[in-house]
Amino acid sequence: MKPYDKFLKTVVDAHFFDQHASVLVALSGGVDSMTLFEWLYQAKDRLNVTLSVAHINHKQRVASDMEENLLSKKMAELGVPFYTAHYQGTFSEEKARNFRYAFFEEVMTTQHISALVTAHHGNDVIENFLIRQIRGSRLRFLTGMKAVQSFGSDEDSELIRPLLSFEKSELTATTYFEDASNAENEYLRNRVRNTYLPAFSKENPRFSENLASLSEEIGLAMTIVSDSITAFSGAKIIELIAFNQETEALQYFILQDYLTQFATLEVAKRQFEELLHIIRRQGQYLHAMSAEYNFVKDQHCFYIEKRGNAIEFETSLTPFVFGEFNQIAIPDTGEIIIRKRLAGDRVIINGMHKKLRRFFIDNKISLKKRDNPLVTVDNQIYGVLDVVSTDLSKSLKHAKIKRTLYYREKR
Repeated sequence: MKPYDKFLKTVVDAHFFDQHASVLVALSGGVDSMTLFEWLYQAKDRLNVTLSVAHINHKQRVASDMEENLLSKKMAELGVPFYTAHYQGTFSEEKARNFRYAFFEEVMTTQHISALVTAHHGNDVIENFLIRQIRGSRLRFLTGMKAVQSFGSDEDSELIRPLLSFEKSELTATTYFEDASNAENEYLRNRVRNTYLPAFSKENPRFSENLASLSEEIGLAMTIVSDSITAFSGAKIIELIAFNQETEALQYFILQDYLTQFATLEVAKRQFEELLHIIRRQGQYLHAMSAEYNFVKDQHCFYIEKRGNAIEFETSLTPFVFGEFNQIAIPDTGEIIIRKRLAGDRVIINGMHKKLRRFFIDNKISLKKRDNPLVTVDNQIYGVLDVVSTDLSKSLKHAKIKRTLYYREKR
């Protein structure tokens, strides 16, 4: 079977485009993406789709501008919409990839395109597997690429990789650009492609085939794991009772799965193991995992939240007209100050004098609420908003002359 016929049979049998009227092709200009475009263009009427093209000019080579212009001219001749963006800033493979996919999503949103198609093929699967092994990636990231997966913020949008069953030797583009930098070994991917894989294949000619098989087996194993932790998938908060009922092996993967919700949060192996230890032991915990996120564990659950998400309150000396609210009794005179907790703050609660910190610990007040504002009058603590009123406030309950501070969380 000729490569194009194999391609057409693959996409038709898999129903890749049945739900998509418009398709965006990620086009670099290399043999991979040019083959994909040529095959899709040839099959567009059979598949009943319209094509658009997105190209990123990374501005890393002298030929980049010329290639962009030639691609633009070719698409104009074919009547195919052509969208391009120029990468700016310090170059790295990761930054460039993030830039590309952000641009693809932007084009899809503005042009109402529901499918992104990329030219990843079988050789890419092997390279990615070995790269991730070298970098020490976790098991779930060694499962290879999916032929179809959701993409972007639109739940109906998909990323489709129709060439995963093809080897690079099967790609047939007659016109394409050869990136000379692919022969250089500055980047890890090039070293894997040009040096490591050939060396391993010399030891075992079936090395790439074995890696692909191993990736498939890992995928099957991870499917079993995923099916076993479905109840936790996508949860914003993990309940400790349910978590602790699972085996330690599944707890490991539940936490892994939970962390995938935070794309910008990098968790090293040691930090991951520390989190597992903290979750399994008694006690509450609050820790800044990065400049962006906190890890929080209280009596009932654990979760990750964006830093700076402290509870905010609005206060008034007159009742709020709408909605629910709470109140604290305070003296009729004296300067009211609402402030943060300070080291050494002391309170009187139920006749007991103690440090506020000790009160929080003894009463298992959640870590998040321990940062709630204090209400003071003439430097005396009358309460902690949404936590407790002190004896000073309670003693005013039946006083004829007093003030009442009304408060509620900001909407």
